[in-house]
Amino acid sequence: MPIFPNTVKPIFLNIVKHSLPWKQNVAKVQASFSQDNYNRYPSSELPPRTSQPPFQALMPRYDERSDRSEYPARSAAPSKRGNYDDSSPQVFSHSAQERSRYAPSEAPSRSALSRGPPSVVESAIVRRPPTASSSHAASRGPQASDVSESFRKLALTSYYVRPGYGKEGRPIMVKSNFFQVRAMDRGKIIYHYDVDMEPVVSRGANAKKPKGLLRAVWEQLCLEQQGEWKEGFQSSAYDGRKNAFTPIKLPLACGYQTFSVAVTPDGVVQHPDRREESSSDDEGRRWKVTVKLVAEIDLEHVMDFCKTDQKAPSGEEECLTGLMATNVLMRDLPSKNYAQVGATGNRFFTMAGAHAISRGAIVCRGFMQSFRYSSSGLPLLNLDIGFSAFLSDGPALDVIAKILQKGAPRGPPHGTGSYSGPQQRELSQLNPAEIALVKKVLRGAKFTVNHRASSRLHTILSVTVQPADQITFNIESHDGGPDIKISIPDYYQQYHGKQVTRPRLPCVQYGKKAFIPLEFVNLAQWNSLPPTKLTAEQTAEMIKISAVRPPERKQAVEKWRSELAYEKQEKIRQWGLQVNRNLVDIRARILPPPRIMYGAGRSAMPNDGGWNLRGNQFFRNGKKPLCAWSVVSFDKYTGVDEMRRYIGYLCQTLRNHGVVVANRTPECIAPRDPRQEGNILAALKEAGRAAYMAGKCAPQLICCVLPGRDAWLYEGIKRISFTELNAPVPTQCMQAAKIRSPRGIDAYTGNLVMKIQSKLGGLTHSIPLSNLPGMVEGSTMLLGGDLGLPPIKAGNELVPTVACTIATYNAACDTYSAQIRLQEGRGEIIQDLSSMIEEHLKIFKKHNGDYPDRILIFRDGISEGQYAAALTYEHGAVLKACERLQPGYRPRLLMCICAKRHNTRFFGNERDIDRSGNLPSGLVVDSVVTHPYAFDFFLQAHAGRVGTARPTHYICLLDELSSTPDQLQQLVHNLCHSFTRCTRSVSLVPVCYIADLVCQKARIIVRDPRLDSAAPSESSAGRSAGTRKTSFNIDIMQVQKILEKNDELAEVAWWM
Repeated sequence: MPIFPNTVKPIFLNIVKHSLPWKQNVAKVQASFSQDNYNRYPSSELPPRTSQPPFQALMPRYDERSDRSEYPARSAAPSKRGNYDDSSPQVFSHSAQERSRYAPSEAPSRSALSRGPPSVVESAIVRRPPTASSSHAASRGPQASDVSESFRKLALTSYYVRPGYGKEGRPIMVKSNFFQVRAMDRGKIIYHYDVDMEPVVSRGANAKKPKGLLRAVWEQLCLEQQGEWKEGFQSSAYDGRKNAFTPIKLPLACGYQTFSVAVTPDGVVQHPDRREESSSDDEGRRWKVTVKLVAEIDLEHVMDFCKTDQKAPSGEEECLTGLMATNVLMRDLPSKNYAQVGATGNRFFTMAGAHAISRGAIVCRGFMQSFRYSSSGLPLLNLDIGFSAFLSDGPALDVIAKILQKGAPRGPPHGTGSYSGPQQRELSQLNPAEIALVKKVLRGAKFTVNHRASSRLHTILSVTVQPADQITFNIESHDGGPDIKISIPDYYQQYHGKQVTRPRLPCVQYGKKAFIPLEFVNLAQWNSLPPTKLTAEQTAEMIKISAVRPPERKQAVEKWRSELAYEKQEKIRQWGLQVNRNLVDIRARILPPPRIMYGAGRSAMPNDGGWNLRGNQFFRNGKKPLCAWSVVSFDKYTGVDEMRRYIGYLCQTLRNHGVVVANRTPECIAPRDPRQEGNILAALKEAGRAAYMAGKCAPQLICCVLPGRDAWLYEGIKRISFTELNAPVPTQCMQAAKIRSPRGIDAYTGNLVMKIQSKLGGLTHSIPLSNLPGMVEGSTMLLGGDLGLPPIKAGNELVPTVACTIATYNAACDTYSAQIRLQEGRGEIIQDLSSMIEEHLKIFKKHNGDYPDRILIFRDGISEGQYAAALTYEHGAVLKACERLQPGYRPRLLMCICAKRHNTRFFGNERDIDRSGNLPSGLVVDSVVTHPYAFDFFLQAHAGRVGTARPTHYICLLDELSSTPDQLQQLVHNLCHSFTRCTRSVSLVPVCYIADLVCQKARIIVRDPRLDSAAPSESSAGRSAGTRKTSFNIDIMQVQKILEKNDELAEVAWWM
């Protein structure tokens, strides 16, 4: 087997050519590659700039968020921020259609995005069993269980090998939510089988096969086996789709065997001795199951991979296959005892201890588990608690009454109940706004019917706009005459003997021409509520419930470990695995904080991630004093006098911190009703004119008083102020309740003035470059990238993604410029990156006289399965931009991924934790739970205040600066103290934090709510083929054009 599989040769060669000083080796490697493959990737013949030859460890990276070891039949996954559970994974899986949306000239090829290593069955190390006859293979078509398909989800990643381990900082011992797993039988072989299930009576080529039903078929098959088949089947683990694994080889004839098994209509597994005789003869319930041996897996490869042996990467394919098999095993028993939720298959929930929250939702507790490799010498089982929101089950009318807060008595005005106020009218009819809300919440929910005996689950596709008594359709006449037109209530009365008691309510649509009145609908359990369906109130309640302190979280993890009792699970014993009972111990370190520089030569020293602004002047002011500004109120209770009183205090606070306020009495505009059409635009125009008249220049700032946390009003203000005024104007929103109450007004105003200072082009504080290892004044650029993916919901298929890059352009690396693009689909690669980098470099040269010698790139928004694509394509995009600007220009690069969505948590001893139970700011971990070979580490730069602090996982993919672990870790930690709108260190390196903020603001700016339209109705065969409207402007340069036409706006932090 070659050291470097064909699929990663171009990746390897491209990085080697730019990184390795030993050209003679590069020439030898290049000669062994096909020119056709090599030409697919951007390359450069420029001399390398690094002096350290990194070991190019082409190792797999097991997806910590989504367990990407499976599966060929993966469905679309939740959105990047699609969960308020701080322990639940987010998944980014891309179909071939999504990958094909890239422009052929700019985007990475499909091979670069998704191509994995050769199939495990072709490996020289994995033992391949005898194959079935060719005729049988042809009759079955493509083998979906081919492990190479699973590897396409993973994609091999080229890592910069770990140069060592960090030593700086105060050493402490911590525990993490991982358990070591030992192989008690090192010679144990696991047999991998492809499972193909088809109903005996065909249901059509496009008929869906529910995962739960397939699992029931498999369990029924295992239960019915006797003799030599029994032990092999009953020790097997099935993934619910196409793969089964067992430690006992099945006696298959010619490598495959076909079985016949019958299941009940509702998928209930029955013992053969107790099953009804009629069900076994019902061909409509019978399935044909073909089992074919695919490969033999030696779990010893997983153990060897974790030993950090330099020879281990050659067995990475076997390691991944072993991980996949073991994860399927670990999920086997939980999938039977708990609700398995989500596309990843590693999250399980129970109704025990569920919390009811407002508007018909509940929050359930559960756990996630993932088997993965580590640098501890043994693989680890990651176990963490989880929380997720679900829709209440029961009669649809009762749930809708809760959603709309109708038909139930409310509690006292200031009580603790979910509702307050007087008795509401009975739920007898709904207005259009209520129907739209119900449709949004219920779409996709599973339900059963109650007008007849049936346990079959249906899916809600939509909720009709018309009431039941206005919906009619034609049915055939009994006497052969013309079709009869009949209404929904009449149909149920005549054909089902059920009277529709609320005919003015809408119906549920669950097929192309299938409608049912709401009163005949019972919502099933486990209907997930993603964040796009949660209100602000529900979100706040969920966050409060899921904020578990570290000691309690640790106890909950240990409790789940005890309840799952891996040592008592017969299948795990048969596989020869043993899960340790104790959490792993890790030697961690606490890094020292940097000194914070303020104006007038003053400085502050952080204490546990925070410092005090009081008595300090801001580090640098903007080019102009604050003169052209105004204030407008959208809160009816905050009048002109109250605004003037607070603005006086705000001006005094700004002056105390060194901001020059030339106009201390800005125009205050009387309250406007934002719900009245056109009022927001009219008020902002008036405020803009007032600001212009006051300063005789372009408005610098408009302050807006909001009645509460109203997302609709906030987004309207941001969008209109940027796109519909004569010129875009930065706005600062303020909460009416905060500015009217003396309680906490100092802290609130302190936060406001830091944001205002940034929006005026100033800088609140700075970190000296001497505290930032690897950065050189005047020749270093910091660059951050992120993608704002649209939420996954019906109608969003054509909604574009917002791509953003942020880069420093001044000598001190503390002032940023932004480049924003819109791109199609939900891809994780920034398609127009080359032109965006080019613009950043031009701005840098304008302010420094030359291009930077080194560029430090921090990238957010990439799932682990896309690391190889990001490194290959985006690295090439940077080099293309440099070459276009100046032939021969080749800066040294550092590329680092920042991963926030993972399930790794750390727990400290009592002497090392703070009052919240969290470990202090500066915690860094680079061993035991990290990759065996890659240069990665976990850093908790912030102080946890609520719940359990989540560290950020940093993975260095490329380092031409030859940084030591201490240098890179200290650099990232110190940069996390430079975020200018707060006096605390943040959890994510600020260039990525700001890129995320810009993505959010850009999405608001380009979205036009007037173009929103409901998704078309769906049929039983899928969504209609009609064109969907998108609520986003298709001009990918819309925001960027505005910035380019307004130089002053581009030089201030309008996104703050």
